[in-house]
Amino acid sequence: MDFEKKEFYGIVAKAKKQMQITIDQDCNVADTKPDVEKMIQTRGMVKIQETEMMIDRVRMKGEFLFQGLYGTNDTATFLESLEYSLPFEEYVHIDGVLPSDYVKVQYTIDDINTVLINSRKISIRVLLTFTFQVTEEMREEGIIAIHDENVSVLKKDIQVTDLIVNKKDLARLKEELILPANKANIYQVLWTQVDIENLQAKIAEHMIEIQGSMHVFILYLGEDAQMPVQYARWEIPVDTQLECYECMPGMIGKIGMSLGGQQLEVRPDEDGEERVISLEVTIDCDIKIYEDHKITYVDDGCSMEKTLIPEYHMFDFETLIGKNQAVMKSGKRFRMEQEPGKLLQVLSVKGSVTVDDMEITEQGMSVEGVWMADVLYLSTEDTTPVMSSSYMEPFTFFVETKNLSGNEDYQLDVRVDQMSAVPTEGGEIEIRTAILFDFISFHKTRQRIMTDIKEEALDYEKIRKIPGIVGYVVKEGDTLWSIAKTYFTTVESIREQNEEVGEIKPGDKLLIVKEIGIFQ
Repeated sequence: MDFEKKEFYGIVAKAKKQMQITIDQDCNVADTKPDVEKMIQTRGMVKIQETEMMIDRVRMKGEFLFQGLYGTNDTATFLESLEYSLPFEEYVHIDGVLPSDYVKVQYTIDDINTVLINSRKISIRVLLTFTFQVTEEMREEGIIAIHDENVSVLKKDIQVTDLIVNKKDLARLKEELILPANKANIYQVLWTQVDIENLQAKIAEHMIEIQGSMHVFILYLGEDAQMPVQYARWEIPVDTQLECYECMPGMIGKIGMSLGGQQLEVRPDEDGEERVISLEVTIDCDIKIYEDHKITYVDDGCSMEKTLIPEYHMFDFETLIGKNQAVMKSGKRFRMEQEPGKLLQVLSVKGSVTVDDMEITEQGMSVEGVWMADVLYLSTEDTTPVMSSSYMEPFTFFVETKNLSGNEDYQLDVRVDQMSAVPTEGGEIEIRTAILFDFISFHKTRQRIMTDIKEEALDYEKIRKIPGIVGYVVKEGDTLWSIAKTYFTTVESIREQNEEVGEIKPGDKLLIVKEIGIFQ
């Protein structure tokens, strides 16, 4: 039999699990670095190097890249920085996962704690929470047309959201920054901070357009040893593109973006002075592009000349329910911590957010969590010219979307979109935040699709037992197709005998005439 097939493809959620790990390591201060007197600010990022899918478990290997700014007992510099790589390898048990599955790993840094063992050794303890989202790739070839004039077909339509693009990519940003004229030449960069704010991704023809802003901060020592610690800031617009051949306007994008690697190099300007900073930054992009469309496929076949035996496989179709990007803006005043010296000027603010609980309702999702701010500032204390203080605040936010029941496949990404700190009167500091909630949800429908169809000779003995003419009362669940197959006739014949009847309902009366041409 001649028929036409189409490949159905999809990725469906299979399992989700969270795991918390602790990394403990004692690290020696490099011989080229001065003694540590006090840790001022710490930060880090996780770099996942490998993930391996196994039967009922996942292996993950990576490293935690630790950075610390500390105060020294060297009156010439007062400040220095440290960097360490803390490796880890973990196995997580997840029932039902297979080597053919895919896993997306996300992390949150719950805590970075440092203890000064002595001036040349630091104990670092990091608490991380990993979220593993396991998905399963589904591929099936289904019959969408049968090219045989003697075969009647029953077709089905279904509205689906197809995953068109599923990949990871990097958006690379390169900038040359020039120190403002009123700033001293750079002798040594002590600390840097790069933040990406207001990031938006738009799907265009064969590309993805990314726009936002990049904030760059450096803390450095000037060439004149008598000068206090120096700093500089820049705000740079982000406007870049990623190639995406399959992308077209009107498609639906779920593009997760986060700050990746950073490389900063100080170079001399035309006069030979160290005033130019070459900066390379990558934005890690987790790209999923969807398209809504209707699929028509063959659900059944029937012939008056042969018995057709379809073969079916089950397939999970996904349909987009809702997509929403919501921003929670808030301002909170905190009492400044009692440190030696007073806050002279805010230098930088590093923000983060963790989600503790989510609850689905019919109208959307309630999210509970905590946002945190780490403020670096200039102090009036000569021996500790740079200090930091940390603040946190719990939040509850409702992300609106409709028609949720709790059984959907959903994805929620939460990130800090903006964060700033402003000193206020009375020894307080106001932290202003904008937290972005990027939500998308799908309804999963399991349907049978015909993957093959075989032919056998008609069972004439069975057909002879079917009455030639029947007066039939429609029952619950009946369709013209099911009635026609039962009484060895066609849908067209039933309509012809019953004044072109269309939709039927229980209680309707039909005249059914069996096809008898094959016995003549």
